[in-house]
Amino acid sequence: MIDLTEQDLALLPLKRLNGALKIAIDEVVATKEEAVLKLGRLIAQGLITLQDVKNAPVITAPVPSMDSQDAIWERLSELAGVVKDLNQTSDAHTDSIESVNISMSQIAQASKEPVDISRHVQAEVSRMFDSFKEVTPVERMKEVAADLPVFTLMTAGSIFPDCVYVDEDKTVDFSSMEVAVWNDPQAPLLVEDYVFKPEHLHQALVALDDPVPDNVWLAGERGTGKTEFVTQIASRLGRRLFRVNFDEALERADFIGANTIENGSVVWKAGIIAQAIQHAGSIVLLDEVGFARAQSIAVLHSLTERSANRALVVNETSEKIRVAQYVSFFACDNSNGHGDESGNFAGVRDQNTAFLDRFGFTLEFQYLPVDAEAKLIASRTGLSALRSKALVKFASVAREAARGGTLTQPPSLRQLFALARAVKKGIPIRVAFQSTIVNKYPSECAPELIGAFNATIVPQNFI
Repeated sequence: MIDLTEQDLALLPLKRLNGALKIAIDEVVATKEEAVLKLGRLIAQGLITLQDVKNAPVITAPVPSMDSQDAIWERLSELAGVVKDLNQTSDAHTDSIESVNISMSQIAQASKEPVDISRHVQAEVSRMFDSFKEVTPVERMKEVAADLPVFTLMTAGSIFPDCVYVDEDKTVDFSSMEVAVWNDPQAPLLVEDYVFKPEHLHQALVALDDPVPDNVWLAGERGTGKTEFVTQIASRLGRRLFRVNFDEALERADFIGANTIENGSVVWKAGIIAQAIQHAGSIVLLDEVGFARAQSIAVLHSLTERSANRALVVNETSEKIRVAQYVSFFACDNSNGHGDESGNFAGVRDQNTAFLDRFGFTLEFQYLPVDAEAKLIASRTGLSALRSKALVKFASVAREAARGGTLTQPPSLRQLFALARAVKKGIPIRVAFQSTIVNKYPSECAPELIGAFNATIVPQNFI
C-alpha cells in the first residue's frame, strides 16, 4: 500500500523537497526518491509537516567547491556520468569517451592545488563530437536529434483548471505536479470549456510522466468526452496528436504504411502511426479500437509494449523504426476491452489479453452531471441555461431507457449540441428534435424517444 504522505511528496519538485530538507536537517540530496524517504520519516517523527514542505523555498543541491582534491574528484565523477550518457548515443565512440575520462583523471591526479577543469572538459567533449560528426551519417544525426526531448516543465495547476479531488475522506491536490509542455506548433486547438474529471486527469498525467509512458485505455459510452479528453490534454501540453479511427474495413497498410508507386518507382510510404512514433512527445489516439480487426491489433503489440526497445519493423523494407521518447498511446472504446455487455454497440470485439496488458491505466468515462452538461451546452451554443437543462433532462431519461435495453443507444452530447444549435437559430423544438434525434434511430425507438421528450420538455418554453 502506498503511503499517502509519500504520494503527496512525490508530486513536489526535487528543488522544493531539498528546500525543506535544508530547513529541517541542513541537508540536500541528489534524487527525489531519497528526498521523499527522508522527508517522510521527518513528518512521521513530527519534526516537519507536509504543509511546511509545500511552503519551503526552492533550492538546488550546491556544486562542490573547488578548494580540495576531494571536491575535484566529486565534480569529476559528475562529469564522467554526463559523458557516460553521451556514450550511449553511439557505440562507435567508446574510445573517444574513454579518452575524456582518462584526461579528466589525469587532471585530478596531477593537481595538488584547486584547478578549473571546465576548460579541459569542454575541449575534450568538443573533440569527441568533431569525431562523431566525421563518421556519423546525417540521417543518424537527425534520428538522435529527434529523440532529444524539447520541453519546458510547468505545474499542472498552471495549465489545467481543476487539479483537486476527494478520494474517500482525503483531498488529493496535484496542482504542484510538474508536467512537460512541448510547445509543438501542430498541437490541437484549445477548447477552453472542456470539463476534465480531476481523477482521470491526474492518472493520465502520471502515465505521461516518463520517457517510456504508460498507455491509457478510455472506456465509456459515446458522447462522454473520451476523444476530446485526449485532444485537450495534447492541446494543453503542446503535444502533437495523431488519431487513427478504426473500423472493419481499416487495413494494416492504412495506418502503418505500404508500398506505392512514385515517379515510376516502388517506394514504401509511411502510414499515420509510422509517422507518429518518430515524433518525440507525440500522442497516438487509437479511436474506436474495439472495431479493429485482430490482425490490425497484432501489429500494435510491439509498439505499445512499455519498453525502451519498442519499435516497428517494416515488412516491405525490413527497416526498423524505433519509437521516439515520450510517445504515448491512448485507446478509446465503448467497452473496457472485454466486449459490449449492454448490446448497444454492435461489432465491438473482445480484445486480446496481451494487448490489454499493454495499457497501464483504464479510465471509465460517464456523462457529465446534469448541471455541468447543461452549462457546457449553453456555453457552446448560446442556448439559455434553463432550456439547456431541459435538453439534458430529456437525455438523462433516454439514456436510462438505453441502459434498460428499450433504446439501441443513448443520445450523445453531440446530438444535444445539434438540437440546441437548431433551436437557438429559430427551428421549432419538435421539428429540430425529429431531425437531430429521432431520425437517427431505428423506427421502433421513436415511441420511447417521444415519450421521454413529452415527459421532460415543454415546447412553449422554447418559443
